[in-house]
Amino acid sequence: MTANEELTDYLADFVTENKRNKIAEVLADRTRHLTVMLEDIFQPHNASACLRSCECLGVQDVHIVETKNEYRPNNDVAMGSSKWLTMHRYRRTISALETLKNKGYRVVATTPNEDGYDLTTLPLDKPVALLFGTEEHGLTDEALAAADATMRLPMYGFTQSYNISVTVAVSLSQLVARLRQSEVDWNLSEAEIRELTLSFYRRIIKRHELIEEEFWSSRES
Repeated sequence: MTANEELTDYLADFVTENKRNKIAEVLADRTRHLTVMLEDIFQPHNASACLRSCECLGVQDVHIVETKNEYRPNNDVAMGSSKWLTMHRYRRTISALETLKNKGYRVVATTPNEDGYDLTTLPLDKPVALLFGTEEHGLTDEALAAADATMRLPMYGFTQSYNISVTVAVSLSQLVARLRQSEVDWNLSEAEIRELTLSFYRRIIKRHELIEEEFWSSRES
């Protein structure tokens, strides 16, 4: 057993059984096979709703580009969802895209492009990173040019665009459902579950730093 595994077991004694069981249950449903990149989302309500949808649908990682606009979620809307997500922040779009591609993601831009995939045809055989742009202008040319593919959402009315938070929710809800019904290995690895379990324990234990100091001191004595 590694030192961090011993630490996790030690911290578990400071977490109620109900919370330990809930964390294990949630992590069993978490995925990194799907992720999202949010490019310069500036309205707090939308930023918060996007995080809430990701957390509710089991998407662990959110990649946030803040080239022009600071990403400032509204806690009343986010309902604490950011506490359970892994947030990756970037100052440049290209940095986020390079990171995603290096991790093996198929980078997919959400656009009204009629030639792109839709929610039923987008391949899920490899990890997918969905790119979402600003409320007003959508994705930048840089993001569109670097994308491996595009995906469109169904629209049948006169208004040919969704609110960004709705776009994220609709996209993820259908793709997560498809993923869970597929034979793709979408679950977190055991190592990722252990890492996130420790992270979640730290987020709910008050003054966990002092408890950890006691743990490390006891190992040295």
